Amino acid sequence: MFTFVEIGMSKLHTSQIATRLKATFGSALNPHGELNDDMFLSRALAAHAVQMATDCSVQDAVKSIWDGQDDNGIDAAYYEADEARVILVQSKWIHAGFGEPAAKDIGSFIKGAFDLIEVNASGFHARLASKVADITKRLQEPGTTIHLIVASTGASVLSPPATAHITRFEEEVNSGGITPIASSSTIGLKEVYSSIASDGARGNVSLDCQMLHWHFVREPYPAYFGLVDGLTIRQWWKDHGKRLLSSNIRHSLGTTDVNAQIRQTAEDAPERFWYFNNGITVIAENTSQAPAAGSTRDAGVFSLLGASIVNGAQTVSTLGLIEDEASLGKVRVSVRVILLNHAPDKFGEEVAKANNLQNRIEPRDFVAQDPQQHRLREEMAMEHIDYQYMRSDEYSPSANSCDVLEVTSALACALGKSNLAVQVKTGLGRFYVDLTKPPYTTIFNPGTTGSRAFNAAICLRAIDAWIESAKSQLPKKSGPKHGVLVHGNRILASLAFALRLGKHLDKPVSDFNALAPHVGPSFRELMEALAGYAEQVLQKDYEGRHLAILFKNPSESGSVFDAVMARAAKHKFKVPVGTPEPSTPATPIVKKVAIPKRKVAKKAAKKVATPAPLI
Repeated sequence: MFTFVEIGMSKLHTSQIATRLKATFGSALNPHGELNDDMFLSRALAAHAVQMATDCSVQDAVKSIWDGQDDNGIDAAYYEADEARVILVQSKWIHAGFGEPAAKDIGSFIKGAFDLIEVNASGFHARLASKVADITKRLQEPGTTIHLIVASTGASVLSPPATAHITRFEEEVNSGGITPIASSSTIGLKEVYSSIASDGARGNVSLDCQMLHWHFVREPYPAYFGLVDGLTIRQWWKDHGKRLLSSNIRHSLGTTDVNAQIRQTAEDAPERFWYFNNGITVIAENTSQAPAAGSTRDAGVFSLLGASIVNGAQTVSTLGLIEDEASLGKVRVSVRVILLNHAPDKFGEEVAKANNLQNRIEPRDFVAQDPQQHRLREEMAMEHIDYQYMRSDEYSPSANSCDVLEVTSALACALGKSNLAVQVKTGLGRFYVDLTKPPYTTIFNPGTTGSRAFNAAICLRAIDAWIESAKSQLPKKSGPKHGVLVHGNRILASLAFALRLGKHLDKPVSDFNALAPHVGPSFRELMEALAGYAEQVLQKDYEGRHLAILFKNPSESGSVFDAVMARAAKHKFKVPVGTPEPSTPATPIVKKVAIPKRKVAKKAAKKVATPAPLI
């Protein structure tokens, strides 16, 4: 039960929040005043929740609003590019300041989220067509995660029935996956009020730290640099979150392979962290140094006023989520603090821009150090194929070229193993995390020839082209047939290689092209049979399952793969591999010749007996 004081305070807070939301979103969300208060405030709350999660602009938050007729339970949807994350929001404005969204509303929200994952647009109004298409496209990209937010001006905890809907969604989406891709959060009156009341304005963050082995730079602009322990960095993130990054061009990048390596080093080898990490750059309006330990450079206690991290967002956000305090206490991070109080105007912006202009190194860039890649390039060059294994803006795929990303996908599928197909589906980044271990060495090893790599690549292109053509001919964009093509594309590719294409990959490129197992009627017969068998398996054994989730689950994908292979192995293919397209015979040109008319005597018409009816 709530006391009168608590009820009164809740109403006061909702009133204050309403005033702030009207000031922030009124002109954009309700320019003509046609929305009633409840409708406007619910939409404004959804936009604010998107801002809380992403720190996006007001304009972008407003564009994320879906609320209205046939929104399928989703009030806002936003794609956060820096983190490859889709944010879905359901909001509920509660005037009293207590209570919570109804469980049935949460159920509708979850249904809408599942429909987006399954690329099922039937539950959404036509006005949302382009927005739905964009979000579903993002959700099909390997590595994308999804975060659900329930926002209200009520309780911060949902009822058990409502929570059960959220839990079911997370468990089903994450079940059996290599890495979790779904998460959720509940934002109540307390969190909304704190986000608005706290001066979340940029530039009002103060950071306290003890800096070890610090040094001071006087000219031309003052700066400090030294070492800060991991526990301090974590506390910064817990206290301020993304406000720390207000001046950064990029925010944290979520669950990436780079962040996974940062975390692994911090937890498993914290004493090596400083050697492996680039450190953090902070800009601050000013700083004050505590008298304690001020006479020594071994340790200094500083307060950084008006601080923002302009480089090292991934380091900060990753350390901020680690719970192992013993390891964090051993972590040392290089920190550089640039003071702006004696610097020219806009110097902080220049520092932020310059620190982020450096090209980001991705795990795939390290394949340039692998001798196997150099060998493959030489072998392909001997067959007049251009192989790009180093990142380049100049590369474009052609009939005589391929790159390391395409070859990675193709070789993984070409082994005909469902687990590798699932890894391709969930993101190529994990193939490059450690070039000395599987899955990288499973596909790139001395036994992999340049011919095999390129032949696999052009086969995968042909498979993808067939899939796109088949998708375009479907009467509706839902159901098992559509799901197999969209979500099971890499399992289909792996099946095609395992059943027929893989045995030809080691031929020289010229011989492979002469045989052409990846084109013509035999190839179409293969793909049609596999897609048909996959549809049968899904209808028989996985009726009602969410296929976007199933095909990212190694165990279930493996079961589908095995069942389809068992059926396909008994299939009697009618067209031999390499059969060319049937040529259409030219219609002969016949010269017209005048034929003299003959008189034909009229004969009496014969009476034709009516045939007996067929039984």
